[in-house]
Amino acid sequence: MFGFIEREQILLKQNIYDLLHNTRIGRKGFLFIFVGVFFIYVLGNIHINREATYDLYWYYVRYFYKLLGVCVVYDLCRRRLHDFGFSSNWLILWLLIGGSIYIYYFLSLYSFSALPVRFFERILLAELGILFIPTVLLYFLPSDVNRNRFGDSKIQMVSSTCSIGYIETKITLSNEKGILEYLRDIYLYRAFKVSGRSKLIEAGIGIGSLGTIMGLNVNILAFLLLIKSEMGIAILEPISWAIFYILYIYTLFAVFTLLIRRLHDSLYSAFWILLLVVPFANVFILYRLFIKGSWDVNSIKEI
Repeated sequence: MFGFIEREQILLKQNIYDLLHNTRIGRKGFLFIFVGVFFIYVLGNIHINREATYDLYWYYVRYFYKLLGVCVVYDLCRRRLHDFGFSSNWLILWLLIGGSIYIYYFLSLYSFSALPVRFFERILLAELGILFIPTVLLYFLPSDVNRNRFGDSKIQMVSSTCSIGYIETKITLSNEKGILEYLRDIYLYRAFKVSGRSKLIEAGIGIGSLGTIMGLNVNILAFLLLIKSEMGIAILEPISWAIFYILYIYTLFAVFTLLIRRLHDSLYSAFWILLLVVPFANVFILYRLFIKGSWDVNSIKEI
């Protein structure tokens, strides 16, 4: 166990090094993360605005949430510009222009003697226009196919002198195993295994089958409770619920270990899975889990 944690810590440090030294993102990754960040920003602000009308605490949370969203969008744009080969200094001009428009619009609404009923909603629409319309236009920038001073979007750096390439991402069933074999590995043979790798197709099958497996657990519970009702044996009810919770926890744990192995397959530490509960950051982890290809040990090359 301690060996596993130590290896994950080493890999986590390397991932952080990579994020700081390879600051590019391709068009496919950019689009996925952009869409995820957009919906999290919109839904999060709507919820916080609703809560802020009743609780002063949420009123201040709103500003922190907005600032966090701006920082995430800024870094996403910075990496996209780097992929094109441009310096991120151009974003300073966008921040000045966008910030000036936002302040003018904000003060204009505040100048009314009575605030409009949908004041916060109108402010949110202004933010979306200023933040996301210029951002989505960056998608159309072509990628620099060669390595530039900002790194290489098609590799994962593993040291200052070497890099590992990725296999092209394809969601396909043309693998050496069929769906049943993958399900057997996920829920039986490798359910408790956190080491090793799981391919993109395995993560898709695991998440795709989760609802069916959970539904099967519920049906088993209902069947056992029906037997208890027909036979009138009271002890069967706690046994039925115990079986249900055991299967429920077992299923979730099997998927949890699958996601850890999938992170390994995209050359990321298992500790990153904790960010799945953090707004905005979870989009980047979902990209690693369900979009990023497998790293190819045969592609190690000198930088």
